[in-house]
Amino acid sequence: MKRFCFVLGLFVTQGLAAQSFDGLQEAIEGGSFGEIKAVLVSQHGEVLFEEYFRGSSAADLHQVQSVTKSVGSALVGIAHRQGRLRLDQTLGELFGGLYPMNTGAYQNKAAITVEQVLQQRHGIAWDESSIDYRNPANPVQMMVASGDWYNYVLTRPTDAAPGGKFAYSTGASTLMSRFIRQSTGMGPDEFARQELFGPLGIGPVHWEGWSEGGMGTGLTDWPNPDEDPPLGFSLWLRARDLLKIGELYLDGGMYNGRRILDQSWIEKSWTRYSHSGNSSDFTQPGWGHGYQWWIAKVSDPRDREWHVYFASGWGSQVIFVLPELGLVVVTVADNYDYNGPDVDVMLVAGILSDIDPRLDSRFNGSWYNPETDRQGFSMEVLDEFGVVVSYWYTYTDSGSGEQRWFLLQGDVVDGVGEVVIYETSGGVFLQSDPVELIVWGSGRFTPVDCNHVTLEFESDLEPVSGTVPLTRLTGNCYSPPAAD
Repeated sequence: MKRFCFVLGLFVTQGLAAQSFDGLQEAIEGGSFGEIKAVLVSQHGEVLFEEYFRGSSAADLHQVQSVTKSVGSALVGIAHRQGRLRLDQTLGELFGGLYPMNTGAYQNKAAITVEQVLQQRHGIAWDESSIDYRNPANPVQMMVASGDWYNYVLTRPTDAAPGGKFAYSTGASTLMSRFIRQSTGMGPDEFARQELFGPLGIGPVHWEGWSEGGMGTGLTDWPNPDEDPPLGFSLWLRARDLLKIGELYLDGGMYNGRRILDQSWIEKSWTRYSHSGNSSDFTQPGWGHGYQWWIAKVSDPRDREWHVYFASGWGSQVIFVLPELGLVVVTVADNYDYNGPDVDVMLVAGILSDIDPRLDSRFNGSWYNPETDRQGFSMEVLDEFGVVVSYWYTYTDSGSGEQRWFLLQGDVVDGVGEVVIYETSGGVFLQSDPVELIVWGSGRFTPVDCNHVTLEFESDLEPVSGTVPLTRLTGNCYSPPAAD
């Protein structure tokens, strides 16, 4: 799997005109990001861009490579949600029926937990990133040639205690297939069909190892005692189905009113257990690895920062999820021998520049303008009704220090808050005296990023208008809104 570097990608594109969203198709067709086969972009479930390239179509199944790992993590999460699988269960428990886990080379793997495998902090010595995946010396190829993949992984040397070190391992991820088999009595393909793909309307699907010759020429007989397809790779899906998986995570585990995954599982999956503070594999702040998901923080050409969570497979098969923007971006490609600007550069320079956050309940809280003293706003967005209510605490323009406050109320339209601004008069402290609302003007709340909103306003009663830059005081939109 290629390790993306979003910061480098941004640096490379700064000397060029940022690719407009309108020009994205032309850039992909021209090979600016390699041999891209499909790109899909959705925001809050609305598809903004869906194009297929180089003979590909919406019906085509694609070998998604290590995106399979993230799907495997979802299956483990479903089994965990159903009470069938615990995170503290050990390989000794789960593989004891197949191998003598308390003896020989197996013994120091017996205490590794399900969670440590998900985190890729298993302690098994493994380096598949330094050698091309097609090289027979790559440990993935050695595992494939071994005749028993589970046995190969479980008898590898260790170079750290369980939980002590990050080591990205397709071999360790392959063990998730046994987790599903042992806990549910079903193979991962059957369990996925019943509990994930079926509910999401995903299909057809296919399981086959990668081969230069394409579908129908790769491995389909799986050399493990259960004869189950590996959850380290081997899954084939349509690009639209990858989008559904990304949107499931974006929506907190809900799909069409049905809970598939616990939101707490998604939060755990997107927690950086490995990062620049404890692993040399991550040199950039904000980068890390969760439960078979990668994590990054990027800056776009408008100097806005975003958290990115992504499932990534060799050859540029990627699901990018940006919760703060409500955004999912899917790419499938044949970038197996490509070393130029990749889909991370496409995301930063070609997509993010033209995407704005939409006002929703994640913007609820207190806001202020750093340029003004002791003045601020409270904001409440009611997603169910598409309504925004805000209070503006300020002063008169006389310089007397007399306080003044406004009520701002209106609708969320196309992601911004279109409000009427009311001034109040009357009322007595702690008394029931009537308060009169007078229409003072109108305004618009426009989100800039997770922590910044602008208010444009114009008065109907006074010769005043302007723009107020607001900064968040409370709350955050780091996590997806609660879906239930």
